[in-house]
Amino acid sequence: MATAYLVSTALMAVLAVAVVAWLMNGPTWYHYSPPARDAAGLPGPADAESGGPIGRLASQPAVQLAGFVALVVAVLVVPIVYISAPSGSQPMVGTAIAGGGGALVVGYLLYGVYVAASGRGHPRSLAVAESATVAGVLFLVAIVARLVM
Repeated sequence: MATAYLVSTALMAVLAVAVVAWLMNGPTWYHYSPPARDAAGLPGPADAESGGPIGRLASQPAVQLAGFVALVVAVLVVPIVYISAPSGSQPMVGTAIAGGGGALVVGYLLYGVYVAASGRGHPRSLAVAESATVAGVLFLVAIVARLVM
């Protein structure tokens, strides 16, 4: 049984390498010109305006500060919730905390891939496709980890 899992893993690895090789031979972006940036390397006024209302809101320092404070409070509150939970429900609370943290990390990674692809000049559809590819690879890694454990 374990041999079948290892063969399946090896087959998926070969498939993943083939997909990466195929993607590496994709279109090149020779005619891309980066957007205007100011002296600090931040997007210029045209970029902030093209982001829509969410982009304008996210570029405000007060909103960034509020997000950071919320993140710090969450990091401080989560261990307190885990420790103060009744002993019978600690495994359930621990699973929920791990799942929430994992979802945040995966979401951050997928959004980062999308932003990086958009920043390289790829059209929105290709940026979404690259994020979906990373999501698929993460899904395969999760399946392999589950099968091996």
